[in-house]
Amino acid sequence: MAEKLVCPICGEPTRVYMGNARKDRLCGKHADMLKAGDLILSADGKYTVKGEPKPEPKAEPVAATSDLTCIICGEPSNGKHFCVSCYHEYKNRSVDIRLKNLKFEMILDDYGNLKYKCEDGRYVRSLQEQSIANTLWSLDIKYVYEEKVYYYTEEENAKSISPDFFLPKYNLYIEHIGFTSKKHDSITQYKQKIYDEQGKKVIFTSPENLQDFKDFIKRTLKLN
Repeated sequence: MAEKLVCPICGEPTRVYMGNARKDRLCGKHADMLKAGDLILSADGKYTVKGEPKPEPKAEPVAATSDLTCIICGEPSNGKHFCVSCYHEYKNRSVDIRLKNLKFEMILDDYGNLKYKCEDGRYVRSLQEQSIANTLWSLDIKYVYEEKVYYYTEEENAKSISPDFFLPKYNLYIEHIGFTSKKHDSITQYKQKIYDEQGKKVIFTSPENLQDFKDFIKRTLKLN
């Protein structure tokens, strides 16, 4: 008997398109949420809803030298500020988290270095991205910073990339390449392939484009 395909989140039937079931087995609702970036696939293969707070730590007693728990995930941390898992995941990065009532609510940024404030109040990672964001703001062009694009590798593993900017009105992604090298050229080609396979429009900008980015983006978007 063929295995019944159901969504690993809600148990509803897996979405089928033109006779082919989704490899991740998601139902229609959760497949749409994944595409919109509202559903996040973690490294351990678990799905979480974007912005949804993590569950409260379990109340069972644990053997520890202190009742301190990890400030990121809430798990027992043996008297430390971080559990072993979170320590190894974030020890070489910056992580911005949101606290509500002195309890962990969500991770705002797990990559780090969001330190350049834009004119609209948002923070980005570089002065060049700040220049792009300020120009888009001055032209009243709505953008989303680092909205994830999900894709499958040849090994059928679910992964994602984070484009620098997404312009919803124009359905266009902007990837800014701040440096020129063989390595960056290879990364650009790899990302271009992902966008092509996903049927998404993208432009790759360089420092030269920033010399007059307002003129460049107006020509690209065919604005007056």
